[in-house]
Amino acid sequence: ASDAATALEKVTEARQQKEPFSLIITDHLMPGTDGIALVKEIKKTFPATAAQPFILMLSSLEKNIYQHEATKVGITKFLSKPVKMHELYGALLSLFEMHLQHENKPFELPAGGVEKVAEPTSIMVADDDPINMLLISEVLRRMGFEVIQVSNGKEALERLPHCDPVMIFMDVNMPEMDGYTTTRHIRQMPEPWCNLPIIALTADAMKGDREKCLEAGMNKYISKPFRLEEIDEVLRNYTMMV
Repeated sequence: ASDAATALEKVTEARQQKEPFSLIITDHLMPGTDGIALVKEIKKTFPATAAQPFILMLSSLEKNIYQHEATKVGITKFLSKPVKMHELYGALLSLFEMHLQHENKPFELPAGGVEKVAEPTSIMVADDDPINMLLISEVLRRMGFEVIQVSNGKEALERLPHCDPVMIFMDVNMPEMDGYTTTRHIRQMPEPWCNLPIIALTADAMKGDREKCLEAGMNKYISKPFRLEEIDEVLRNYTMMV
């Protein structure tokens, strides 16, 4: 819905058809009625929605101004614009985690997504952000990979001699030892570990990042939040896919 009036019509129609929405995500700044006023109107029109979760999208400046008012109205979660995929996923997981854990429907990749690997093999993921780790691990597992999870570079170096991954996804900013330093250490290890493809995960994506990653010995970098197509591409380039 592109405005509050249309949203209210859709909410009304859904409830009349006994198929109410499980969640409503609304922008704050919209033509006519704003997001907070929309939530007030929905709660007023449909008192049964009092416990329904609402997510309000705000810029950083708007959040400082409107968050208190939004909380009083009953808005339970906030997303900062521009919305990042892992933040949206984290918000959804926090609201519906129990449902997701008991849902039997398998994780589905979009049409044209990656295929499963020819035979079981493992990939190491080094990332201290639990949401990023959750996202990339879930995607890799559904493709048939075993995921070796480590939360920093030091842990990656400790685990690596005891496992045999075909690739490493390496966050560049981690506590104790960052991705650049960890990669340099790996390149000094004996074979086969020194030759492992290392894909940098960076939230910065600033000019010069590619050169910095390559200088440290990484093969490629992916900007966070990552896209499925990027994961697909590096897997096809650096592993044996079906």
